[in-house]
Amino acid sequence: MDEEDFPGMGGGFPGRGGPPKEVDNQKLYDVLGVSKDAQPDAIRKAYRKLAVKNHPDKGGDEAKFKEIQTAYDVLFDKDKRETYDKYGQEGLDKGAGGGGGGPGGIFEHMFGGGMPGGGGRKPKMRVKPIARQIEVTLADIYNGKTLDLSVERQRLCAACNGIGGTDKSAVQTCAPCKGQGVRTILRQMGPGMYSQSRGPCDECGGAGESIDMAKRCKVCKGKKIKKDSKKLQVEMDKGSPNGAQFTIHGEGDQVPDVEAGDVVVIIKIRPNKTFQRKGADLIIEKTISLEQSLTGVDFTVKHLDGRTIRIKNKSGTVIKPNSMMTCVGLVMPFHKESFNFGNLFIMFKIKFPDTVTPEQMKTFTSILAGQKNEDSDDENALGDCEETVELSKFTEAHRNTHAQGGTTGDEDEEEDDEMGGR
Repeated sequence: MDEEDFPGMGGGFPGRGGPPKEVDNQKLYDVLGVSKDAQPDAIRKAYRKLAVKNHPDKGGDEAKFKEIQTAYDVLFDKDKRETYDKYGQEGLDKGAGGGGGGPGGIFEHMFGGGMPGGGGRKPKMRVKPIARQIEVTLADIYNGKTLDLSVERQRLCAACNGIGGTDKSAVQTCAPCKGQGVRTILRQMGPGMYSQSRGPCDECGGAGESIDMAKRCKVCKGKKIKKDSKKLQVEMDKGSPNGAQFTIHGEGDQVPDVEAGDVVVIIKIRPNKTFQRKGADLIIEKTISLEQSLTGVDFTVKHLDGRTIRIKNKSGTVIKPNSMMTCVGLVMPFHKESFNFGNLFIMFKIKFPDTVTPEQMKTFTSILAGQKNEDSDDENALGDCEETVELSKFTEAHRNTHAQGGTTGDEDEEEDDEMGGR
């Protein structure tokens, strides 16, 4: 097989076409201004400082802001960072995995499995994550917020480093179960008949090992783990949807020889009295008078960031009942695109007066002359009517669904027809 068959692979492995290819894995660290051994807290603080300084809303460069966001997304994620450190940006683009330490990872990426005859890598076990739900306000979603939480968890005992004893010699592998924690037990059921079952080892209680009592850790009593509580923080994205999840890597439960679990924060947005949210858009309902619907509206709305916004319509524009109007780009930032904003929709309800005075009627007639309803009757036809009745305001007492004898008006009419047909 020639190197031309796999472009870029010629210098990949020692002894195959030359020395190993040098990996460029420094750029993202330089973007955030942190060292390669920076801890997650330092990466998060550096990101927050740069994001505020370079945010497009504050006059920053949009391309620079996206570059900062990309660097944070990679370096704050444990698995992505491990891939970047080993294979650089090229490894991220091709989806190379961490671990392995040799050519097996690249062969897996190319052929969908491990090295020929190697059987592939076995994924490392990880403790189940701890989930916590935090209630936030709509203002928190608009402005962004650092969420504080306290987590009760179990961690490796600090006194013995998760060994369970004063040193490794205190821990002995259980001989009967050979460290497996389970034993196969044979029971004779009858002449030449046996049953086989597997169960926890009686000698070690299923632990697979025993600890010398004289050397047992006095803090964890040989259990290797200890309960503790820690206050954590997680940065919530602006414009996050309800139910969005944020992961704090490695801060959950720990057990020996297994990767520490994560803490997953799930946000729940508290209902807002003024605004109803639809994605990045907000909807409010505004009741105005008949006068305002004809002459114009001029009112204020308290924004989620504390600003007071004055809202007016164009002079001469009539607002009809249940009409929807829009204030473009005024409200929620898009999730993951916080430099774009949604729209505010206003549903107008019009409150009509119960009565008008004769003077007001004259004024309305004068103003609205020529606005007669298209389906109104001709005035000459109105004068030929035999009877005139006045409208009354509806009340429940006007209903006739409980007439005498339990019949309705329709049934009475039916009965009259039958009487007339005899």
